[in-house]
Amino acid sequence: MINPSSHDIEPEADRAEPAPRWLINFRRSGHRSGSYISGDGFGAVFTDRGDNVLMVSFDNVSSAAEDALDRLPWGYDFVAKNGWSQLGVMTFGADWYRNPGVLDHLENLRDQGFFRRFGKVVMTGTSMGGYAACAFASLAPGCTVIAFSPQSTLKPELVPWETRFPAGRRADWSGAFADGAAESAAAGQVFLVYDPGFQLDQRHIDRFTAPNVVHLKARYAGHKSALFLRRAGLLSTVVRQIVAGRMSPQEFARIYRAGRTVPWYLYAMKARIGEGRHAHLLPRFAKAVSSLGNEKIARSALAMAKERSGPPPGNARLRPTSHEMILAASARMTVDSEELPWQNVQKHRQKNLMNWK
Repeated sequence: MINPSSHDIEPEADRAEPAPRWLINFRRSGHRSGSYISGDGFGAVFTDRGDNVLMVSFDNVSSAAEDALDRLPWGYDFVAKNGWSQLGVMTFGADWYRNPGVLDHLENLRDQGFFRRFGKVVMTGTSMGGYAACAFASLAPGCTVIAFSPQSTLKPELVPWETRFPAGRRADWSGAFADGAAESAAAGQVFLVYDPGFQLDQRHIDRFTAPNVVHLKARYAGHKSALFLRRAGLLSTVVRQIVAGRMSPQEFARIYRAGRTVPWYLYAMKARIGEGRHAHLLPRFAKAVSSLGNEKIARSALAMAKERSGPPPGNARLRPTSHEMILAASARMTVDSEELPWQNVQKHRQKNLMNWK
């Protein structure tokens, strides 16, 4: 009897891992054509749901940190629900897709004519994934890009002022696809969703100067614009409208109004008002928020107004910026029926809040 060596035995822990849903769907759904490419530090899942729309999605840093074998590409369930084909590019580290294997795989797909098969190609992602959506747009000229709070690049020579994302800045930024602002000029349209009040994000946005750029301003969302839209129940609507060719800055502003009653938005507005010369407006803000039924935020605004009413002591510690407070608070927020009384929103006049910039 031959006893296999330990190197020949698959660990039991690996056997216990659940199968990823995309693999289950290959076997059991009506869309059984697809592939999975596994490379050094990256993976790519292609699910074939027809030639009409191909959504090319790129993971963000949070997704890249997931070690589970059943991890899904970014936006997988949403794309499946809409019946679009998807190429989900997954990276297993915060490398900003500078992995040579990723570059080679995507270039090979281009050379094989893969992207030309589809009537519409949409590249999308948030933050790191937003950079990738812009940077790889030239692989499918005329494509649509939907980038949420993207970096244009982390190449030090191009953005010496960028102080975030140390792992990404250490990546190899030589070679092709290093500048999303330049590469995305080949796209048909580039929809940039971002908070214009978040300074570092805005500096990246300023590097996108091609005429194909469409600015969708998600005020008070902070860096996590896609997460804000999802919590507000607006993300799917925004993406569908873009894919359908029905999006404009005016249409986005109309959709975004519904997010102005989300606690995240209201906390952010409160922080922005309270940190500068407009702290005297906090009582008016509190009254408007109270009319929407959110007494918790109204009380916190009044407390902030009281705190700001006198001159700060000479040795007062500098307060964190509004976005530092926003991100800290939003991590604890939930959007539920108690915090967000949707049933009352239509009964109140919202113009008091709508006029706040």
